[in-house]
Amino acid sequence: MIKYALRNKPIEKLVELAQSGLNDAVDLIIEKYYPMVVRIASQFYAPWAEFDDIVQNGLIGLIKAIYYFEENKSSFSTFAWRSIESEIKTFITYQNRKKNKMLSDSTSMDSVFDDVDDEQIDYFVADENTSTNVVKKTILSIVHEEILEKLNEEETQIFELWLDGYSYKEIEEMVGVNFKKVDNTVQKVKKIVRSKLSASILPFLEG
Repeated sequence: MIKYALRNKPIEKLVELAQSGLNDAVDLIIEKYYPMVVRIASQFYAPWAEFDDIVQNGLIGLIKAIYYFEENKSSFSTFAWRSIESEIKTFITYQNRKKNKMLSDSTSMDSVFDDVDDEQIDYFVADENTSTNVVKKTILSIVHEEILEKLNEEETQIFELWLDGYSYKEIEEMVGVNFKKVDNTVQKVKKIVRSKLSASILPFLEG
């Protein structure tokens, strides 16, 4: 069994294998670092957030750490701790302010994937276990960050309204643009999603 063979490898090697697309390495890192996630999550409390939700967002931070880790800058454990803590703080801040849908909630970006090839996102629904759901949320969060980096202020406003379910007509009136501008922005977003999925995130997650 591949996972058994990986158990004695150093964590940095596991991360390298995970970044190259080995799912068993990802699963093993999650298994090894789950106690850390729980430990960090236990330091935070909010009456309006379930502890399990805090842990789930901590796992998102862990998977982001796997994806973004660069060797020789720090140890993986240190990098992972910071990423987990940061993701939990972001989640709690969002819950507290009750503003703007953030894509740590996997449902808020479902429509972005309407035109993406089915085979590109089949793995989203292939397995409903906890690990898969967390990975889906992580992908959505990373894609969201990529999108915002490539949009100007007006396009960002259009994108956020579109995510919230407003029609093209409503967005035209609210932002003060024409139909073509709204549609061009939506198509631009979908193009970014396709590019991100095919260029980096799917190779990272697919074996």
